[in-house]
Amino acid sequence: MEYFEKVEKLVQKAGVSYEEAKAALDASNGDLLDAMIMLERAGKTAGPQKSTYSTRYEDQTQYVSVTERIEQGSEAEGDSAGEKIKEVLGKIWHVLSRNFLAICRNGETLVKIPLWVALIILFASWFTVLVLVVVSLFFGCRYRFVGEADMQAANDIMDKAANAADKAKEEFKK
Repeated sequence: MEYFEKVEKLVQKAGVSYEEAKAALDASNGDLLDAMIMLERAGKTAGPQKSTYSTRYEDQTQYVSVTERIEQGSEAEGDSAGEKIKEVLGKIWHVLSRNFLAICRNGETLVKIPLWVALIILFASWFTVLVLVVVSLFFGCRYRFVGEADMQAANDIMDKAANAADKAKEEFKK
């Protein structure tokens, strides 16, 4: 290593000026380690910093306990997953209880049941319900969805099914 490189290295490591580094290096006959020790003894640079390392959990400041992390996460997110599921299920229940399936014949409503009841009946005996719906269409019954939600698209499909049953009934009579 050249003399100038040693001066630069001493300036970087010791944090002193070029003149001080050059003077210390000259006094130590070009020995970098001796020059550093000389600057430390003169109080021109700080000695080596003491650092300690520990594996104890309490000494590790970057770690947060699990309970603190959960509390911070729930405060940051606002709602937990359980609350979001509860909210979605509440909306579904609201729609199913405020809307109805109406069975009509000749413009008169025969039965009007909440959608949640209709779904339970459908899931409990879907094959029987399917047969009864098809047969009732041939006897002039019509199905409509009524309530808060706009279910015009579903009602249009129900009307098409009823019209198809009426056409099939007319064809059968011929």
